Amino acid sequence: MKKLLSLYFILIASSVLAQQQGGGTAQIRLTAEKLHARVREWPYPANGITVPDNHPALLWPGTNGKKMIQPMESGSDDAESNVISQMLYKVMLANEKDFKGELISSNEQRWAMFPLHQALHAGHWYWKYAYSVNGNGKWTWSNTYDFVVAANANNEKVAPPVDVMLKRNDGPHPRLWNMSQIGEAFYRNNLQNPEAKKFIAFAERILKEPLPSEKPMRVIDTTGKAPLEKSKIIERMYHGFGDAVGTPIHNLCIAYQLTKDQRFIQGAQQRAMIVAKMNPDGLATRDDFTSGAVLEAMGWFYDAGYAFLNQKEKELLKKAITIRARRVYEHLPNRFELHVCDNHVWQITMRNLAIGTVAVVNEVPEAKEWLTYMYEVWTARFPILGTTDGGWHEGNGYFRVNFKSFIYLSQMFDDFSGVDYFSLPWMQDLPYYMLYTYPPNSMSTAIGDMWENLPNMVKMQAWFADALTFRMNNPYLNWYVAQIKKDDPDYFKGTDDLLLFRLLNYNPNRALPSKSPDELPKTRKFADVGVVAMQQDLMHADKSLSSYLFSSPFGSSGHGHASQNAFTVNFKGKTIFGGSGYYSNFSDRHNLLYYRTSRAYCTILADSLGQKLGEEGYGWIPRTISGNHIQYALGDASNAYGDIKSDFWLDRFRQIGVVPDKSNGYGESGVKLYRRHMLQLDGGFIVLYDELEADKPVKWTTQLHTPYYKIVGESTKNSNQQNFTVENDLGSITASVFSGSPLTMTIHNQFAEPAVNWAKVTDDEGQIKVFKDQWHAGITSLPAQKFRFLTILQIKDGKPEAVVRLTDQNGIAHFKAGAWDIQAQLDGKHTAALQVINSKIGSVFNYGDQAVTLTGKGYQHHVPGSSMLLEIIGGKMNRQEAVDEIPNVAKFDHEASQ
Repeated sequence: MKKLLSLYFILIASSVLAQQQGGGTAQIRLTAEKLHARVREWPYPANGITVPDNHPALLWPGTNGKKMIQPMESGSDDAESNVISQMLYKVMLANEKDFKGELISSNEQRWAMFPLHQALHAGHWYWKYAYSVNGNGKWTWSNTYDFVVAANANNEKVAPPVDVMLKRNDGPHPRLWNMSQIGEAFYRNNLQNPEAKKFIAFAERILKEPLPSEKPMRVIDTTGKAPLEKSKIIERMYHGFGDAVGTPIHNLCIAYQLTKDQRFIQGAQQRAMIVAKMNPDGLATRDDFTSGAVLEAMGWFYDAGYAFLNQKEKELLKKAITIRARRVYEHLPNRFELHVCDNHVWQITMRNLAIGTVAVVNEVPEAKEWLTYMYEVWTARFPILGTTDGGWHEGNGYFRVNFKSFIYLSQMFDDFSGVDYFSLPWMQDLPYYMLYTYPPNSMSTAIGDMWENLPNMVKMQAWFADALTFRMNNPYLNWYVAQIKKDDPDYFKGTDDLLLFRLLNYNPNRALPSKSPDELPKTRKFADVGVVAMQQDLMHADKSLSSYLFSSPFGSSGHGHASQNAFTVNFKGKTIFGGSGYYSNFSDRHNLLYYRTSRAYCTILADSLGQKLGEEGYGWIPRTISGNHIQYALGDASNAYGDIKSDFWLDRFRQIGVVPDKSNGYGESGVKLYRRHMLQLDGGFIVLYDELEADKPVKWTTQLHTPYYKIVGESTKNSNQQNFTVENDLGSITASVFSGSPLTMTIHNQFAEPAVNWAKVTDDEGQIKVFKDQWHAGITSLPAQKFRFLTILQIKDGKPEAVVRLTDQNGIAHFKAGAWDIQAQLDGKHTAALQVINSKIGSVFNYGDQAVTLTGKGYQHHVPGSSMLLEIIGGKMNRQEAVDEIPNVAKFDHEASQ
């Protein structure tokens, strides 16, 4: 095994992370197969990199004793996965290569991670890990890896060692939320809290509700359904059952802690004892979500109501908690920590397990291991789908599914460790991600699973933002929440899942100073997740133009989609151009053949083939510029195309009997280069300039989808220009697509794979979703190996302005769009070039080798191939020049950096 690992990392080290395109130019080409692995394939930190903080977590590929753990193994329930969980590891870390200097060693452990619980001094550090199969005493050591801690490394507070954390849980019940110590203060602090009073009245009504019973939440006919579909429908019938029977229990526990009124804890006891007797293998509570919710509810009551239990009841609850907790935990070590993101665990079941575990940690011996594991994985891996920029790879539709766990686990592990997880760099940048990608009274980014469930601001987003204000001092966040409360006051009139967090942090005298976001840049890049937001007026997004460009280093993993270099345009808070289709299931035919694919997005197809699913189909954002009149972003999806290589996704296709071949929109198209320049211009114009290249001539198709509006237009034969309009009630919306050779256009309102709501999926308000047809336009070239598209969108109030092609100048196409002059090289055989200028307001953008003149003065790029913006602001020239900058994952934690 050691020899295999050594060979693997030698091969990785021989690859090249990034190639500079031409001597001294500004463009970087990433060559790695993937930037994130679905299951960890390389150690971190290694190869002498300088780590960003002085207490990195040591991470390495898991093994089953024969080979590295593969993605399919990690999610299986077969015998080998049980072997995987019985592996043991240990770690050595020292400041000398021979490990004779300052030495830090781990105990034997079941998981492939070692978060440091002490700060390292500046300098060179060396580490290695060993594994043993089933505790046989034979240890196989890895190679030695090295990294550097800089003198100026981030020195935020370090989480204390595991034994310190466990000792803090040695106290009496109630342990959850530190209630054994703060319970009296919690009671007194909320006596006059208006929200607490409303909640107590709500709890009174719970006491009058029927007791729980095992029956489906809804009945759906399964007649004639295939076995897999029938299984999913049955699961859907009980979806939400765990919360339905569990939430009243913990609400009554909270009411008791707020009032000391024993009627509430007795009501919780009635329900908890019924739930404890439910069959863990029964339809109602056998899946991970429903079982987890029941586990959490029992933990709540066992902890809060411990003094009211007799010994028989304690044993019944302990047994029921242990059965369900053990089922969750035994699938975690040597698996969960290796995953880029095991969604269900991070979203919900780790919170369920944590609450159940803390409740019994001193009564169930194995619970100390459960809590140790969760503490270590939280310390080593949080946040998972972002690093420091506050973003979330999967889009905002599924982001909110994580909010409850983010809030309560951050609070819980803060209680245990004294570390303020709300002060992590990712948390501190999170308000900006929310503000830019989901402004008040507006739709969001229209990307990722369930994006269509966000027709405007939704409750969970509002509650989460409000909760963050209790632990963050961010004036822009305070403005965001105040605006949401103004626009949607009804969201804050009842109770919700984050109430306890607000009660725990309630301060009647807290100040909420706010700042208008008009002081912020109009453009913000979230490079870790590959999102750029460009806002015309961030303070009034519901009355102005917003545009987004996506190209994710995570690829299309999890609930993310094959949407590299896709764009979304919102106007007056409504999505005009964006994703299309519907979330009917994670991997049914509509999902795998349309909704999740590049077909469903405003991006490029090559010979009608889209991007590959999986982490291998990645993109990234090399450049952005935030200007006064011009906003700019560059996305690179050159690595996104080709055959699907992910075993996880190939298995999903096998499950539904579909082959992801060219007849279904997948396969090798030969794409070598796809860089999309996107500019948002004052006056309601958006410009897209695509640089495209394949290893053979292909037909290139640029797609535009309008999920809520009708596209009207006809293809112009033998023309290098195609135009259409969008019928809407918001303003004038037109699109013009240009190239250097003839184009054809197809407009239709059909999905490549029909959308059928066979599982009776509901929206946020519980209403069954109606899957309506949507409109699509595809503009296709003749076969070409190198190609350019120039797209000019106009989205504005009033009458549209003409978009006119003028006489070409020196082989460069020349256009007039309102007050903007646009010049572009549309011949793919020549060097790419784009210039956008508005002499009246003194703004010019340039990419390429064209001469740049503004107010009679010439300017040159400092770096050949850069993107340059010149703007006269307040009588002074403001110059910005952008070159490619790789994302953090390619700098720090990436296979080709090994």
